[in-house]
Amino acid sequence: IILVLGSGLLLAAPAWAQISIERFFGNFVGSGTAERPGETTIEQRDLDVSIAAYKRTGFTIKWITLIRGPQGERAGADVRRREVEEDFALSENLENIFILAPKGGGFTRAKLPNPLEGYPMRWASVDGDTLTIYSFGIAAEGGAELQIYHRTLTETGLKSHFLRMKDDVLVVQVVGELTRTE
Repeated sequence: IILVLGSGLLLAAPAWAQISIERFFGNFVGSGTAERPGETTIEQRDLDVSIAAYKRTGFTIKWITLIRGPQGERAGADVRRREVEEDFALSENLENIFILAPKGGGFTRAKLPNPLEGYPMRWASVDGDTLTIYSFGIAAEGGAELQIYHRTLTETGLKSHFLRMKDDVLVVQVVGELTRTE
C-alpha cells in the first residue's frame, strides 16, 4: 500500500496495514456443540456469523447464537438467543491487531468500554486463516473472565472454536462448522 501526500512524497504504509481482512467478509451459518467440564450434557447451538467492512481497514462482525433446549428443540422456555454486533478498527500501533471501535455519536461522546465499569475489553487479531476475538472482563465475584472466539477459514466457510474461562478454569467450550452463504 502506498500513500500519496499533497507534497508529492510517497510513503509506504506500515506493514500491518496490509492485512487482508476482506477474505473473512461474508455470511456464515451452521451449528455447533457446547461442552462444560465435568458435565455429560452436550448443548446444541445454531450459529450465524456475518463479517463486513467497517470504515477503510476495519470490520463489523455480527454473530447470533441460538442455544437449543435440552432435547435439541429450537422453541420453548429453555431456548436462549444471544446476539452481538461490534465494529473493529485496525490498530495504528500494534501489528495484526484490531481494536474495538468506540461507541457514540450524535449527542454522546464516543468511548471504549471500561472493564472497571462492568464492560468487557475486546480486541481482534488475524493470524493466517484465523480471525480471533478476545473479550476480557471482570467477573461478578471480582475475578477475571476471558472469552476467546477463533474463526478459521475453510474451503466451505468457517470452523468456529469458542472458549470461556473464569480465572484459570474452563467454563465452556463450543466447537462448530459454518458454511458460507450468499
